[in-house]
Amino acid sequence: MNGKNVNSLLLSLGLTEYESKTLNTLFKMSEAEAPAISRLAQVPKTRVYDVLDKLVDKNLVIEIRGRPKRYRGIEAKKALGQLLDKKKSELSQLQESVAGIGDSLAFDSRKEEPGETVMKVKDRRDFERILAQEIEKAKNSIVGFAEVTDKEHTLKEAFEKAKHNKVNIKLLNAFQNTWLAKASEMKQIEHGLNAFIVDGKRVIMALSDFKQEKPEYHFTIFHYHKPMVNALQHYFDKQWQLAKK
Repeated sequence: MNGKNVNSLLLSLGLTEYESKTLNTLFKMSEAEAPAISRLAQVPKTRVYDVLDKLVDKNLVIEIRGRPKRYRGIEAKKALGQLLDKKKSELSQLQESVAGIGDSLAFDSRKEEPGETVMKVKDRRDFERILAQEIEKAKNSIVGFAEVTDKEHTLKEAFEKAKHNKVNIKLLNAFQNTWLAKASEMKQIEHGLNAFIVDGKRVIMALSDFKQEKPEYHFTIFHYHKPMVNALQHYFDKQWQLAKK
C-alpha cells in the first residue's frame, strides 16, 4: 500500500490530515526528531510538535525524552488496530443513541389536529416520499386510487412494510403492477385519481396530474375529515365493483 493510500486510511480512521501524514512517516522511520519528521511528512514546523503531542496522547507515538526529544511510532498493525477499535466503539455508541432516540422522534399520529394541509413540491418524487411516510404510519387499513408503476421503488418499500405490519391494503391501480398485486388486494381500472385513505381517518390526495411534467405539483392531506373520508370511500366502493382483477 502506497503512502497516499495509508494517509487516506488513517483519515478514514479518524486522524486529521497532519496526524495521518506524521504517523505514516513514523511507520517508515524507526525513530526521529521533530524537524526531520516535519520535513519528511510535509507538516509545518510550527505545527509538528502539537501534532506529535496529540499522537502521543492517543498512544500512537512514543516520546523519548532527551535533548533534543525524539519520537517513535508504535508498530503499524497495532496502531491501525487501536484506531479501528476506537472507530467501532464510536459506531456502537452511535447505534445505541439512534436506537434510544429513534422511537421518541417518530411521528405520533395522536398529535394530529383535524384539518387540511395543502402542500407544494417541485419534484414529483417528493410526493411519493411523503405518501410513503403516510403509508408506513398506517396501523389498520389503506384504501386508495393509485397510479403506481413498477419503477416506483419508494412506494414499493412502503407498501411491503405495511403488508408486513398486517395492514389491510385495498387498491384500484391504473396500471398493471406485479409487486403491488403481491403487497395488496388490487384491481386495475382507469380512474384518473391519486388518493388514499389511511386508517379511515386521513386522506392523501394529489391535486396535480403527476403524470405530466410541471414546474410544481400540489397535493393535500386531510386529517380526521370524516366527510372527505366517507365521500372517497363511497366512490371507491362503486369503482371496486366495476373494476376487474
